[in-house]
Amino acid sequence: MALVAALGINLAVAGAVMARTVEESAVQAPGGPRLQAFYSLPDSSGPWPVVITIHGGEGGRDAAVLREAADPQSTLPTIKMLNGRPWAILSVDYRPGAILGGEEEDILAALDMVRRDPRFDPKRIAIVAGSHGGHLALRAGIRAGRGLACVVAGSPWMTNPSFFLLADPAKPPVSELRPSAIKWMLTARKSLLNGLDRRGLSGQALLDRIQEKSIELHAGEILAPTLFLISEADQQVPATVVEPTITRMKAAGRSVEVLRVKDSLHGFYWGREGEFGARVGVGPKTAAQYAEEAEARHTMEDFLARCLR
Repeated sequence: MALVAALGINLAVAGAVMARTVEESAVQAPGGPRLQAFYSLPDSSGPWPVVITIHGGEGGRDAAVLREAADPQSTLPTIKMLNGRPWAILSVDYRPGAILGGEEEDILAALDMVRRDPRFDPKRIAIVAGSHGGHLALRAGIRAGRGLACVVAGSPWMTNPSFFLLADPAKPPVSELRPSAIKWMLTARKSLLNGLDRRGLSGQALLDRIQEKSIELHAGEILAPTLFLISEADQQVPATVVEPTITRMKAAGRSVEVLRVKDSLHGFYWGREGEFGARVGVGPKTAAQYAEEAEARHTMEDFLARCLR
């Protein structure tokens, strides 16, 4: 692992000063690009548990986005919370333009990099991710078997690609979603199908890839305990869209915990302030939304503390 830069930072959390070091690094996936990554490391003796964070949206992000998902000086309350615990944090990227492709290979490469590093405990590795990152965390969970201690998936996107890409919007279950959610899904669907078609994924090839990459169909193969954070008010990933995956995991006897909130928009699990993503043009957060974000952080922290103890 090549260290590009290191910076010591002091952080006050809950009245205690915690010294941490931020390292810039990179993940090399087999047959894929070299992707930038950031560590936040406790100022204590290891080997440490590790929380791998995965951003949402498109892959190939710049350094500022990746650092924000690890740095103790992050503006994200959830990242600050993670830095208040004696865990290492690794923020990772994934290749752009590869939806339903080999993106999970990048996450698995990061997992392998952590396992081989003597500073970390290979039996105590968790993933915290949301949206597209949550999608990749679950796909990596299917592949990793018992190589993960646990997964936190906030509003994981496209758990059922067939539903997202092919389901008739005039019929249930799509027609039962909020109109705003249907509108967002159809807009995203058109763009995504065009991109997949350019990569040669259409017709039977697309159907085969959907079968292969469907989290819902392979939910029983996720062996790591998993916490889902979902919201009824989420337009991009409504709670009802994720619930069939949760049901399949439970039916397979997997360890599943769920926090379902009512008022929060997509991305609530990070606690980000300002107009960003789903919050563009919707005005300030309500008291109920702030309370749900705080509940999500508390639930996440408790879950991680149990699986990384």
